[in-house]
Amino acid sequence: MNPDYENEQFLQTSDHDDDDVRRHHSRFRSSLMEITRKMSVDVQATPAAGIFRDSTRYAVMVVATICLTCVVSNSLALNFTVICMNDGNPNSTYAYTEDQKGWLFSAIAVGTLMGTLPITTITTMFGIRNVFTAFCAISAISTLLVPLAASSGFGWVFFMRVLQGIAVSISFPALGSITAQWSTLKGSGMYISLMSCHLQFGPIFTMPVSGALCVSSLGWPAIYYLQGVLTIGATILFYIFYRDSPRMHKSVSGKELSKIEQGKATTNHREPVPYGAMLKSLPVWGVWISSVGGAFGFQIFMQYGPTYLNKVLKYEIESTGFATAVPYVASTIVKVVAGPFSDHATCISEKTRLIIFTIISQGCMALCFIFLAVIPVDMSFVGWLAYTAAIAFSGLNCVGVVKCAQLVSRHHIHFVMAVTSFIASSVVLILPAFVRILAPNNADDEWALMFWVIAVLIIATNSFFVFVADAKPAEWTKSSSVAEIQPESSPEKPHILEIEASALDKPKFHSATE
Repeated sequence: MNPDYENEQFLQTSDHDDDDVRRHHSRFRSSLMEITRKMSVDVQATPAAGIFRDSTRYAVMVVATICLTCVVSNSLALNFTVICMNDGNPNSTYAYTEDQKGWLFSAIAVGTLMGTLPITTITTMFGIRNVFTAFCAISAISTLLVPLAASSGFGWVFFMRVLQGIAVSISFPALGSITAQWSTLKGSGMYISLMSCHLQFGPIFTMPVSGALCVSSLGWPAIYYLQGVLTIGATILFYIFYRDSPRMHKSVSGKELSKIEQGKATTNHREPVPYGAMLKSLPVWGVWISSVGGAFGFQIFMQYGPTYLNKVLKYEIESTGFATAVPYVASTIVKVVAGPFSDHATCISEKTRLIIFTIISQGCMALCFIFLAVIPVDMSFVGWLAYTAAIAFSGLNCVGVVKCAQLVSRHHIHFVMAVTSFIASSVVLILPAFVRILAPNNADDEWALMFWVIAVLIIATNSFFVFVADAKPAEWTKSSSVAEIQPESSPEKPHILEIEASALDKPKFHSATE
């Protein structure tokens, strides 16, 4: 037989065998990775129910909400105290001009923009627990220093406000990340609703307390000392109690962990954010564009609510505090009711629920602005009712636009919310100029024009969201290294057994001469 022919046949057979080996190795590799995803070992004895009786996720929500409330409250204190800081002396250190007041309001946005830019990167590197703690500490220290800064001059107050704004930038990313890690998919609507109540709890606490302290013997500095101390306490509590994953928390039972992880994608490493794919996602753009109109509608009263009630509707300083806080109580009630309804109204699809809640929230808020624009200012109580309704309806947005962001982006929610925070901060930054241009004298007709502009903006930006909203996880949330967690029957907390990646490397094939 021809030796060349025999060699050729041998090589073909070897190649065929190598192909078989590679195919078997590929199947083995896939099977092994699947096993490591599902396999768990009992590393430590974990009770079937911790001290929170399978409800640790709600304790986490409460602690995080308290911290977020403190951060928001700190950023709002000057919005009220600026009314009572001046003792009537035009040469006083605290006698800020209208331009200076505008800059002090904008300082929060400047700081938030500065904090938002690196937030995704540092959160990925250090985890939300460490980053959130650091930002809350910045908020506490800067708030305690505001009275001292105010006595030193405008520039120092502006700097403290920028620091408070940097702390505020953690609000939306923390809301998204904590919900993604700790909420069940089925209960995500309620979880988001309750955690986002910090936006209402902030003014509910700060406005009436500021009004009371402003007219008391303690004076306006007391609000900063009080809130600074409360923030320090809340920050310490958060750092001690919170963990970046339910798997790392000693109070989470196996039963609760299986509830939290059911249906979710999970990895044992931090995935890079798919920026390119996310920037091509229409639902994500719908969330961002909707947030432009929503931010204008919400922030105009968050930043200028006390001014509107005091200067336009002629409320006294002390009553202004309570009149400003009551709408946020109403908004909180709306959120508490809407959250569970959003999760359990299964007679309609998830996507339809998102759209309906968005239309109710933003559409009714726009109608309230139109109503405020057309009624005479001497009907102050009716105006206050419309003011209250606008803020209350805005609370439904958490189970509309915000929930859409969470369902679509899943474990990449922190980037979507960071951009949302950036948009909200940009709105706050331009809001003083917006108000100075449209309502320079705080006249009723000037505010009416401003309300018309905001109403049109809300309707236009949310119309796009209605057409592109979705409730399914985007393709870029799925990965070959991601497994879907199914409920476990074991009451014990599972731990993933990790295998070195090098153990799964492609084998080398050697020639017969080696």
